[in-house]
Amino acid sequence: MTVSTAVILAAGRGMRLGDDFRDRPKGFIACQGTTLVGRSLALLKSCGIRHVVIVTGHCADFYDDLAARSGGFVTTQFNERYADNGSLVSLAVALAAVEAPLLVLDSDIVYQRRGLAALLSCPMENAALVSGTTDSGDEYYTWADAVPGLPLPAVRRLSKRLSDEPDAPLGEHVGIIKMGAHLAQKIRDAAPQRVKSQPMAFYEDCLIDQLPGCPMGAVHIADLVWCEVDDQRMLERARALVFPRLDPLEIVKGDDQALAAIRQP
Repeated sequence: MTVSTAVILAAGRGMRLGDDFRDRPKGFIACQGTTLVGRSLALLKSCGIRHVVIVTGHCADFYDDLAARSGGFVTTQFNERYADNGSLVSLAVALAAVEAPLLVLDSDIVYQRRGLAALLSCPMENAALVSGTTDSGDEYYTWADAVPGLPLPAVRRLSKRLSDEPDAPLGEHVGIIKMGAHLAQKIRDAAPQRVKSQPMAFYEDCLIDQLPGCPMGAVHIADLVWCEVDDQRMLERARALVFPRLDPLEIVKGDDQALAAIRQP
C-alpha cells in the first residue's frame, strides 16, 4: 500500500505554552532553522508524500501562508469548532477532505526520519509508530499483543493512564499513524456520535474503539529520538535534550517552491 497523503492536526490553541504562543500555533516552535511543522513537511516530502493537508484553527493564517508558499504541496482545512472540541473533530474534518490511505500526524512533535520511513514501509494497512518510554510528561502509552497471522504486534490500547491495563505498555505513541480506507471510514462514521457525547474527545480514544476488524500494527523503535511539546517545561526539555540529538534536516533537492514552506518565517 503506497501512501502519498498526510494530514497534520494543527488546530489546537497551545494554551499550556503561555503568552509566547497566544499569537502563533505550536507548530511554529523553532527547530533546526525551521519549525516543528516545517521539519515534518521536509521529512514527509523526503519519504515520498506528495500532498499534506493541515487542519487549522488557532492562528490559521500562519498555515494558510505556509500553504500559499508550498506550490501545492500543502493545503489547509479549517476546523470551525477548534476552540470547543478535541482532536477527533479535526481528524473528522480531514477525513471528509481526503481519501485513505493516509498518514495522520500531530503538529507539535519532532522525530527522526527513520521512524517515518519504518511506518510507511511496514506491511500492515494500519500502523502506529511506537517509541520506548521517555517519561517526558503527558504520554500516550501503547499496549500491543502478538496475533497469529499478523506481521506486527497489534495495538490493544492507547491511554495516558498506566492503570488502564494490568501489564506494562510496549512504549509510547509518537503521534504518527498510518490509516487505511476501512479504518478511516469507521472513524468517519463513529466520530459524530462520539463528539456529541464527548466534545473534547481525542482522536486516539475513538480510534481504539474501531480497531476490531481493522488491526493496527505497532511499529516499535525503542530508541527513537522524538518528543511532543505541550507546555513550557516540555519545550525546555525539548530544546535541551531532544533537538540536539536529531539528525540534520535532509532537504529534498530540486523542488525549491514546495520546500519554501519549511523556511523559518
